[in-house]
Amino acid sequence: MATETTFFQSGNITVTNARFIVGAQTFAMRGITSVEGIETPASYTGVTLLIFFGVILAIGGFFSSIGLAIFGVLLAAGGGWSCFRRKPTYAVVLRTAGGEVTAYQSKDRDCIFQIIQALNDSIISRG
Repeated sequence: MATETTFFQSGNITVTNARFIVGAQTFAMRGITSVEGIETPASYTGVTLLIFFGVILAIGGFFSSIGLAIFGVLLAAGGGWSCFRRKPTYAVVLRTAGGEVTAYQSKDRDCIFQIIQALNDSIISRG
């Protein structure tokens, strides 16, 4: 019986020459034909609306109520702060004879890169 070589292991993710394990899901390496990393940009729709309504409340509040103006400024500031904290999502996409599968997603680009490198090393090791 051949030994199983581990190329990557962190938390609930393991890449060996025979398997790719993500949480409760296991993929057989022999069925994976290629691996790709995908970057999905962060969505700014919600925070843009938050900033917009905050500015509207702040402007309206200056003419009617200082409390409403302060609330509007805080709402807009919170939206701006949230906007700067947004990060894209990175994903490991596996291609098999049956199609594409998004196996894992994370905001940590380096982790995704390490997983993809390990998967590529595993594919190369089987020849």
